[in-house]
Amino acid sequence: MSSPSGRCFYFGCWNKPGHFLAGPDGCWPGREFARLEYYGEDRAMHLDGTLAPRRMRGTDELCWRGMGDGRIEYRSDECPEGQFLLHVLDTGYTAIQWWDRRQGDRRGACNSTILLEGQHTAEEMLAALKEHFPHVLANLTKAGVTLVEVKRP
Repeated sequence: MSSPSGRCFYFGCWNKPGHFLAGPDGCWPGREFARLEYYGEDRAMHLDGTLAPRRMRGTDELCWRGMGDGRIEYRSDECPEGQFLLHVLDTGYTAIQWWDRRQGDRRGACNSTILLEGQHTAEEMLAALKEHFPHVLANLTKAGVTLVEVKRP
């Protein structure tokens, strides 16, 4: 499957600690695209860990911090590495995000995000990841982590 067209970005650790927005060349894409780190009403939500899947403690209920309930982080646990959620954001981009400690930082709350301009399926997002950010996929594969979509009920 070929990758869909559209601008593609990565947000996460790039072979070192710290979460950054990067283009396919690994460089910061510039001020024009810095706005993509934020979404939601008044662009109040930051990408960092807010779209990755979590489960409410004591249940199997799927949630993510970007749902708007600030208590979710304290009442839920991260899903296993590699499980991702697909989101169509109000920025005009589709995102997949997962918990990821294989990109240069092994601490808790590390996550990776692929952003692709337009509305796309999970398969298209994975194709874009493979095309534009093969090192991210290689790091996951080397660690035995497979990307799998978590379906919403």
